[in-house]
Amino acid sequence: MAEAGTIKGSILLPVYYEDTDLSGFVYHANYLKFFERAREHVIGVRFLKELFDQGAHFVVHKCSLEFRSPARHGDQLLIESTGHYSRSPAINFEQNAYVIHEGQKRVAVLGQISIVVISADNRPIRMPDSIIKKFATHDNDSVLDLSGYNS
Repeated sequence: MAEAGTIKGSILLPVYYEDTDLSGFVYHANYLKFFERAREHVIGVRFLKELFDQGAHFVVHKCSLEFRSPARHGDQLLIESTGHYSRSPAINFEQNAYVIHEGQKRVAVLGQISIVVISADNRPIRMPDSIIKKFATHDNDSVLDLSGYNS
C-alpha cells in the first residue's frame, strides 16, 4: 500500500443570492464554505461520518485565500480540489474556485488549505491505515454537479 499520494475532485455549485453581499459579489467568507463542501465530497461524506464514529476527524489547521475575480448571483462555480496526503497528520489541499461562463473558466479564488486528522481527544494523530486505503482507491476524475437548478 502506498503511504503517500494525491486525491482530487471537482464540484459545480450555483451562486445563490444569499451567497452575495451588498456589493453583489460572493461574500469572501463563503469561499471557505464552498471549499469545505468540496473537500467533504473529495474525501467522501459517508467515509467522514464513519471516521467520526471511529473517533477520528479532520479540522482546518491553516488556510490562505487569494481573491482574483468576483463571482455574482447566478454564476456557476467550479471548485477544483487536490489534496496531498502521507502518514503525516496533515493533508495539504490546493483548492481553486472558477466562474464558469459560456464554457470558459475564469479564476475567482485560489486557496491553500491544510487539514489535520485528530483523535477523539482532539490530538493530531498519524494518518490511519483506513484513510490511506480509502484514498489509494479514490476516483481522481470525478466531477460532482451540485448546480442543478434552472437559471
